[in-house]
Amino acid sequence: MPTTPYKMINGLSEVIGNYDAVILDLWGVVHDGVTPYPSSIPAMEALKKAGVPVALLSNAPRRSSVVTARMEDMGIARDLYGPAVASGEIAYAQLVARSDPWYAELGRKVLMVGPVRDMSMFEQQDVEIVKTIEDADWVLVTGPNDDHDPVSKYEDLLHALKARDLPMLCPNPDREVIRGGERIICAGAIAGRYEELGGNVRWEGKPFASAYDFCLQAFDKGPDAKLLVVGDSISTDITGSNNAGLDVALVTGGIHAEELGAPRGTLPDKGKLDALLEATGRHITYAMGDFCW
Repeated sequence: MPTTPYKMINGLSEVIGNYDAVILDLWGVVHDGVTPYPSSIPAMEALKKAGVPVALLSNAPRRSSVVTARMEDMGIARDLYGPAVASGEIAYAQLVARSDPWYAELGRKVLMVGPVRDMSMFEQQDVEIVKTIEDADWVLVTGPNDDHDPVSKYEDLLHALKARDLPMLCPNPDREVIRGGERIICAGAIAGRYEELGGNVRWEGKPFASAYDFCLQAFDKGPDAKLLVVGDSISTDITGSNNAGLDVALVTGGIHAEELGAPRGTLPDKGKLDALLEATGRHITYAMGDFCW
């Protein structure tokens, strides 16, 4: 299948005149989980100066307020962007409402797999956090308990969960991420293995339509607004944008930098990028080596 034509660009300023607003991914685009990339804050400042509104859409498995606080800690000012939507917030809203049939059937007793920093998912909720599979009604997976865990460490747990057919909520479909230069697994890798075993998984976040619906409602730009998504992951950012019918700029220096053989800030060989897009069946509007102006 021939790939859809796209344009290689050196920065957003080359094309931003075609758009009314931007939806930014965070991890791999704006920061690496520890520090912002050198060009990201200047790019956000330039977007603000140009009068282009920015929304954030992140597969962070925690409340949006936690994400914005973490960004402020990194030196990314709150006035550089409008709505900030974390996939954890989408799941949280569903957990509180319990109106969706899948959520309505969840019990009160939840077993959590993931670090303590994701406990915001339980704020102001009538749930009991349990320690054993036997006591649990359902499972929330927000990531590995320890950053360096491989998926295999959870194999026995997943088989035991499947034996009881416990439903699993995964508010981060990402399989892996690069944190401070190190590749680590995400919640999606654990939940994906559970699904392989026949487990019942509910996904929230990119690339699923609910994430874009939630973000666009928060953004409220109207049906005719021309939006540009900026992301670095083919499986989440590009797939989700393709499904939502939105133009998308792929930051090639993010999660795919190694396989494309082009470090952040450099554009990859077109043949390599074409091959990746063809293999995944995805299309992009632009390719850029870094999120920059």
